[in-house]
Amino acid sequence: MKKYAILTDSSCDIDDTTAKKLGIYVLRMPLTIDEEEFIEGVDIDLTSIKQAMLDGKIVKTSQTQLGSLIKMYDHLLEEYDEIIHIPLSSGLSGMYQTALVQSQNYEGRITVIDAKCVCYPLTKLCLDVKEMLCEGKTPSEIKEAIERVPSMMEAIIIPSDLNYLKRGGRITPAAAALASLLKIVPVLSLKEGIIDVFDKVRTMKKAIEKGIDEAVNVEDPSQYYWMIISDDCDDMVDEVKQKLEKRTHQKVERHPFGAVILSHTGPGVLAFGKTKKLKKILDN
Repeated sequence: MKKYAILTDSSCDIDDTTAKKLGIYVLRMPLTIDEEEFIEGVDIDLTSIKQAMLDGKIVKTSQTQLGSLIKMYDHLLEEYDEIIHIPLSSGLSGMYQTALVQSQNYEGRITVIDAKCVCYPLTKLCLDVKEMLCEGKTPSEIKEAIERVPSMMEAIIIPSDLNYLKRGGRITPAAAALASLLKIVPVLSLKEGIIDVFDKVRTMKKAIEKGIDEAVNVEDPSQYYWMIISDDCDDMVDEVKQKLEKRTHQKVERHPFGAVILSHTGPGVLAFGKTKKLKKILDN
């Protein structure tokens, strides 16, 4: 029986200790703080990254260097027959395209999948892939099933402060100033692997209500994993968890944010939504 290595990157929001327990390999992504480069989870921790943002520094992420990717591939293929690599959504990073091109040098031993996921849903998908491989599904079958779905993951993201989006160049200073003056709460969506503006409302209560209405707008909630991913907003998490579970009749997991999305939105962000269960897709 073939041995498969499941590889993702640090956008999956788990540390190396957790990854080892789950049997997943994680390629750590670099990030810059005021143009100084660090490797997230290696020479800087999440607390320091958040503090840099709170101090007004510009924090950005970038894709893993090609040399590090090749080194990881070569290392894993010494032990495993094949690699299934599921990187951060192609809509948020160029890592998928880089990995896809590089994988062609390994004679079919590496399957790169664009799941259009990020954060803990990416970890959840990696675990689903492991399970499906154990049940006899092939990497090509799994890749085809995942990539034929327009949105494996859909989420609502509510940032606490527009200034972080402004510093990263994701909204203009004028737009941020106007929104702050009018006390507008932006509601972002992650759909088809891309983050975009979903709505703009006047209160956090309204933002949560609109976000939940959008998230639960599916025919069969049991086809999905439901999650809340947050940073320093436990009071809102409890409320959203109760409302989501009441509307979907499904268990809602809670997980903390890692550096990748926080570098876009800043600390204090709340997100919630759903990820399709791979087994349900393959069974259809």
